[in-house]
This record gives sequence, structure tokens and C-alpha cells, in this order.
Amino acid sequence: MSGQINRRVFLRNAGAAAAGLGAVSPSTRNSAAAAKQTKRWRTAVGLNGFSSSRRSYGYKMELADVLKLIKNCRYDGVELVPWGGPYPVTPAEGRELKKRYDDLGLQIVSLQARSRGGSCGSSDRARRQKYLSDLKRQVDLLRSWDCEFVGVWSGGRPGPGSEEYCKWTAETWARLTEYAGERGMYVVTEPEPVMAIHTLELLQSVVDSIDSENFRLILDPSHSTLLGGGDPFVFLKQFRGKIGHVHFTDTDGTRRGPKGTSKHLTLGDGKIDLLGLLRELKNQGYDKWIMLDLWDIPDIYRATIVGKEKLDAMQDILFPE
Repeated sequence: MSGQINRRVFLRNAGAAAAGLGAVSPSTRNSAAAAKQTKRWRTAVGLNGFSSSRRSYGYKMELADVLKLIKNCRYDGVELVPWGGPYPVTPAEGRELKKRYDDLGLQIVSLQARSRGGSCGSSDRARRQKYLSDLKRQVDLLRSWDCEFVGVWSGGRPGPGSEEYCKWTAETWARLTEYAGERGMYVVTEPEPVMAIHTLELLQSVVDSIDSENFRLILDPSHSTLLGGGDPFVFLKQFRGKIGHVHFTDTDGTRRGPKGTSKHLTLGDGKIDLLGLLRELKNQGYDKWIMLDLWDIPDIYRATIVGKEKLDAMQDILFPE
């Protein structure tokens, strides 16, 4: 990984890098604590990006180092994926994991729900029921952590059969949404070009079928750009008022490889109007988390540092003191 920030260099300099974030906009950072209180959106990092970098680029990293990295960069929270094993099953396991993040001063924003052996869109009722059972347990886990929502993805494949798959998915997610809503939570999802929900039309059909305020969408600029014909604002306009979470990333509007998903890039390395997207979110009244999505980015350490710099600078513009 020539020219990239390697793990040793990053960990050595992480504290200094975080302290130096003010270089982007010095006029608004005389007091870090005061500035943080004026910002409307809390920022988080998804562990999915680090997981993908380990697999795709051979990074060697421990979760403890990753969390130190995120904390030193002054993010507020983390979105979980299974790391080294499945999600906690027992209440005691859940409390133990939550304490680990509490001790670091990092909030668990949510988790990316997974089912072992289940499928939300399978025509096999038993597989759909297995999926629903697994995800209900994860909703309960998140509720015990005082989280607001659970993230779900359709899986499946684009192309022939995807419409039927999406119909079964809508039915399964409607039941999950009802379950989450009864516990004061909501469900979020996003379309992806490599999954069954791979067009905005199919996404709209799922949204219309579920027809619940507790079923909302994730804005991911990489997917919304690719599926919006090069314009990420198409997604925000079509689903105005339905945004329940943000996976923020830059993009050049292409895929990472011919069969890969939408290309995620370090903030500032792509071609889209990031500030304009955040301004539109603000105008729509969005007041939840902004999670930095580092999926399959080759230089993930640089992306983590630069991402916080860019997010802080844009929030300084949108929420001046």
C-alpha cells in the first residue's frame, strides 16, 4: 500500500491528527467542547469499512486499535458489524459489549443486522421466519442499548426474480417494522446495485408496501448517485421525509470493479457535492447521525482522519456559531 498511511504510523500519530483537525476551519475551533455542542449532527464510523479492508486489502488490525483510532479522531459513535464472532445473544453478553464502548466514550449507534441461515426475501417460509426471529433478537439487543433503529439489507440478486424477492422482503420487513415500532424503534435500509433492491423503483415499491413511519431509508451518496443516474439528489427528493440514517461517503459514480457495489471514496476524493447533500438534509429537518461509510476504501486510515476533517468543516458552514 505504497503512499498510504500504514497502521503503525497512524496509531503513532492518531492523537496528533485528531488534535490537528482544527486546521480545516480554525476560526470555529477555539473551544472543541463548545463547538461540539453547537453541531446538530453527531458523527460515527461504521466498522463495516474496516471489516471490508481486512478482507480486500489484507489489513492486519485489532478491534481495540480501530476503536482507539475512532476515539482519537473525536467521532461520537460506532455502527457495529460482527467482529470476531456473532452479536451477543444473552443479556449478560450484551451488557459486557455495551460497557466496552461506554468505557471508551463511544456510543453504539446501531448494528447492521445479520441472520445465519435466514433470508428476508426467500420464497421458503422457514427461511423468512428464521430471518425474522434472528432480527427480532437484534432489535431487542439494540433496545437494551437505548438505540433508535436497526439497519437491514435485502441481499438477494439483481435481475430476474428480484421483483418477487422484493415482495417477500416487504412482507418480512413489515413484520419486523411492526415489532420494532412496538419497542419505540424504527427500521432503515438502502438500495444497492448488487442486491435485489437495486433500483429506486423497487425501493419505492417496498416503501409503499410497508407504508409505515417506522420504516425509513439510509442515504448513501455512492448508491444514490449510481442509482440516480449520476445525481444523488434524485434519491433525496424522491424520498423526502423518509431519511432515518446516513452512510456518508464520496464517490465518482462508478462501481468498485465490474461486479462490485457502488464505489466509496474518502471525502473530497470524489465528484459529488457533499456540502450540498448535507445542506439538503438540514433543510429536510434531518437530525440523526452522520455515519462515515468507509466500505472497501484502500487507504482506510487516511479516510478516517480526512473524513472527520471534512465533516467538521462542512458542519461549521451549516451550523455557524
